[in-house]
Amino acid sequence: MGMLDAIMKNPELLGDAAKFAADNPEIAKAAMKLLSSNTGGGGLGGLLSNLESGGLGDAVSSWLGSGSNEAIDPGKLTDAIGADTLSGFAKDAGVSGSEAGALLAGILPGIVDKLSPDGKLPDAGGLDSVLGGLLGSLGR
Repeated sequence: MGMLDAIMKNPELLGDAAKFAADNPEIAKAAMKLLSSNTGGGGLGGLLSNLESGGLGDAVSSWLGSGSNEAIDPGKLTDAIGADTLSGFAKDAGVSGSEAGALLAGILPGIVDKLSPDGKLPDAGGLDSVLGGLLGSLGR
């Protein structure tokens, strides 16, 4: 769990999303699949709605705002999105269930922040187009 420890202790390591995706293609693909509305899980909007309903609305707002991104607890993330969703992410990412919660809690604030530079999320079609292009560029 060395990589996860490094990410959790130094979230700035994810600042270069392209490098992270290149170094961790399975994790990047799993995250993009989770965020895509084409997978039937509600996509990014559904995920954020679940987080807000699960008591993490202040954190989600910080990711969309211009200030610093508030961290979230992996256990609260799991409670908010559900064990099945997290299990699917873990399987796609090639990590254990316990690693998946910590990993997703570590990368999600930065991903949402990067996808919402003006404080607003792209519409589902635009987001899916971006995610599809990124998935294609990973080529795996």
